[in-house]
Amino acid sequence: LMVGGPAFGYYGRLADGRLEPSPFVLAFLERCRSRSVPLDFFSWHLYTDDPSECVARARGLREVLDRHGFKQTELHFNEWNYLPGNEWTPMMREGQGLPRERFYAQMGGPSGAAFDAAVLINLQDAPVDVANFYAADHQGFGLFTTDGVPRKNFYAFKAFRLLLDTPRRVAVKGSRPGELAACAGLNAAGTQLGVLVSRFKDPGSELNLEIASPSWNGPTAGEVRVVDADRDLTMVRQERFPPGPVHLRLSVPAPAVLLIKLAPVAE
Repeated sequence: LMVGGPAFGYYGRLADGRLEPSPFVLAFLERCRSRSVPLDFFSWHLYTDDPSECVARARGLREVLDRHGFKQTELHFNEWNYLPGNEWTPMMREGQGLPRERFYAQMGGPSGAAFDAAVLINLQDAPVDVANFYAADHQGFGLFTTDGVPRKNFYAFKAFRLLLDTPRRVAVKGSRPGELAACAGLNAAGTQLGVLVSRFKDPGSELNLEIASPSWNGPTAGEVRVVDADRDLTMVRQERFPPGPVHLRLSVPAPAVLLIKLAPVAE
């Protein structure tokens, strides 16, 4: 049984990459410490239009907890989603109607999908023990329409799930915070490579991908799936590459999510 909380909505501001905790956070931690109250996990929320902010805040909170003696306390990022334009006005009384409809359409559309994929990728390098997307249901913040039809952001999560078929992580270079994020891995046998790419606000239309040294000899078979305004994790390309490095040039402008799968050509 774990005891923790309190699902902070505001817990401080970022300044030059450092989190300045709010007075309430400091008072909360001091009360837990002075009264020997267990704090097995510290939970917090974030809605933003910058996927890299999730990692910056997680690292900031980890530093605050460690500095105040809570080094064993887990970080539970237990509510997050895309906030178009970093603006809550559409959710206010004056935002009812078309502004709110457009707001929800962005959250569940291609931009929301690319944002969600970027956060899932970025969290792989964040000191977070638990992360919970809000929400997996059929309301405006969710993954489905009111009729149960998957929205674009659903396919971002599905792409990430497919990446987990290749869980042995390998290095990726070229990500740019807030614009372009990528993550890659091999399967246990080293016979399949998966690459997940989020083009959230990446300028330009072309994406160049190079696999410098596949873990197998011989030719490579590759496939590319895309989530964007027109496609729902749709196969857009299948190709055979000669032995050696694999070069892919893809014309898929942002916002978009790409899932690339590579494997040795079957004999």
